[in-house]
Amino acid sequence: MLTCMIPNSTHDSFIWNNSRLRHRFAAGEFQDYHLLGDSGYPLERYLLTPFANPRTRGEERYNRSHTRTRVIIEQTFGLLKSRFRCLHRSGGSLQYEPRKCIKMVMACMYLHNKCVRRRVPLPEVLLEAVGEDEEDPDDPPPLQEAADPRPRHPRGFQTRNDIVDNFFA
Repeated sequence: MLTCMIPNSTHDSFIWNNSRLRHRFAAGEFQDYHLLGDSGYPLERYLLTPFANPRTRGEERYNRSHTRTRVIIEQTFGLLKSRFRCLHRSGGSLQYEPRKCIKMVMACMYLHNKCVRRRVPLPEVLLEAVGEDEEDPDDPPPLQEAADPRPRHPRGFQTRNDIVDNFFA
């Protein structure tokens, strides 16, 4: 994702853990809605991550569905980064206050949507870059479920298991 102020030094999960949106989810403001996160995030009752080692057919189906759903947003980020190089790591980083970064990202999204509506194509060179894996080598390794025998968020495990039982088993 995008890091403001401290480029390439802050993992997405650190930003998430310190965001107001996370606190709103934790307070139950969004009730039964869920977010999807990759394995770099902690499993929480409102933030669902894939199984590190799926053991059942339902868990495998859940992981496939989780991946297919998340790839859509990753491709969207790729399109935005291709069209607006200021959002891409190769164009530097947004070294501004977070509120200004938000306004810049929102402006890019607005302009992108306007381009889509007017059928302004992405340049061919940029289309090739969309979907490339942009893993940051400085990101910490994914969190492993088995690393902590006492999960921080047992309700997250229960929520994910309930979803598997009800929709993927």
